[in-house]
Amino acid sequence: AFLGPVCDYVIAPVARYAGVWGIPVLTSGAQADPFRYKGEHYQTLTRMMGSHRQVGEVLKQILQGFGWTTAALIYHNHAMESSKGNSDCHFALGGVFTALNKSSVHKSFDQETNTGRDYKDLLTYVSKSAR
Repeated sequence: AFLGPVCDYVIAPVARYAGVWGIPVLTSGAQADPFRYKGEHYQTLTRMMGSHRQVGEVLKQILQGFGWTTAALIYHNHAMESSKGNSDCHFALGGVFTALNKSSVHKSFDQETNTGRDYKDLLTYVSKSAR
């Protein structure tokens, strides 16, 4: 059996190959939503922690409990021209976005390049759409 890895970009190909080879993969990572599709891609993958989707379901219940209907999701993601791929924040809020039936306002920013003015504009943008 493979133990780990936890990084989504690393676990994805490892879990795909392991499924073909019939080798179990145990990880505390792989929390991004696509890993729930066992089918042909992640046949032998076992996640030992909850998924981002489950976090989204909890947040959905909290919002419903307070009678709130619109949420604003603000999260760090690497710039499009970056070769870093998507951030962990992007994957984490992907599950929340899905749980909220894709009805939330969402906006990403790159914490490495944003300025104070960028943050003010970001907060102004989401404040017009959610409370």
